Amino acid sequence: MSANTVLHAEFTPESSSRRSSSLGTTNPLVASILHRSFPLFVLANSTLDFFTWHTRDPILNGLYWCLFLSCIYYYRLAWLFWGLITTVLYCSFNYYVNSVYVDVSHHTPTLDDILNELDNMVTRFETLTAPLRNIKPQWGRIVNYLFIVTPVHIITLKYFTTPRVYTSILLLIIAAYHSLWFQATMRILWRSQMVRQIFLFFIGSHAAGLHNNYKILNVSRLPGNKNGKIIQFQILEHQRRWIAVGWSDKLLPYERANHTNEALQATSSPEAFTFPFNSNHWKWLEDKWSVDAEFCKMKNKEGWVYYDNYWKNPCYQDTITAYTRSRKWTRKAVLVTDHKM
Repeated sequence: MSANTVLHAEFTPESSSRRSSSLGTTNPLVASILHRSFPLFVLANSTLDFFTWHTRDPILNGLYWCLFLSCIYYYRLAWLFWGLITTVLYCSFNYYVNSVYVDVSHHTPTLDDILNELDNMVTRFETLTAPLRNIKPQWGRIVNYLFIVTPVHIITLKYFTTPRVYTSILLLIIAAYHSLWFQATMRILWRSQMVRQIFLFFIGSHAAGLHNNYKILNVSRLPGNKNGKIIQFQILEHQRRWIAVGWSDKLLPYERANHTNEALQATSSPEAFTFPFNSNHWKWLEDKWSVDAEFCKMKNKEGWVYYDNYWKNPCYQDTITAYTRSRKWTRKAVLVTDHKM
């Protein structure tokens, strides 16, 4: 026998790729509920991935949506084969659900796997509902918009297109909203000031702060130029205290981002901040970003406001019960609406 030969007992596997599970140290009732819910988390994640276009193959999403829209557009032909279509869809769904349960039974998930799957599901759901949560419409403007546009829709449906085509186009826009190419197209169109004005007229919310992830405050006229304005940008910085690490920019996955605006929408850091895309001219009035002392009411030299573990109970000094903190960065810029700086 060679000296380099490795011996293994019969009850000891030569190699094991499985990670140690934390479910054994968790409350048995909680562990049982999480383990039984894991296949549902996987199915929900797959469904949300489909609607948010986060699947491994986006082309497959496009094929599914084209098939769905084709069934709507050619509904008479689809009605002839509705039994076959329903059978194929049921068999596909049943096969996928059973395959998920079989995979889970063969590979027992760890507590980290379950929590990661749950966190991904929450993130996908937030992505799906972000357009509805971020927009705060003014209902008076929406009523006016419906009053103005409804006759246009009636004339369009009566003389230019059919309800079936109109519905197909509307569903196509809704289905493709979260796709990469649709988002890129919207970002390009958003550079147009006319598009922003149309959005502001229909929705009635401030469009610049919504899509540029920052908030413009303290607008005032620039002395000596009636077309100039002084604008102050504000960015909130958030940190969390970790045991044996101290204060860090790393936050919990379900918390706010490291840098946000006052609406807690994620934005860039002060170092990576860029002006919005439009035809106006911008120029910094201040050399660098500065900490807003008024945010902490002049009670902390570094501008921090400390909170407990749940971002509540603010105080202005670091204490043993403080696990989170925030401070505000500000910087002024000048905006000139004509082409003369």
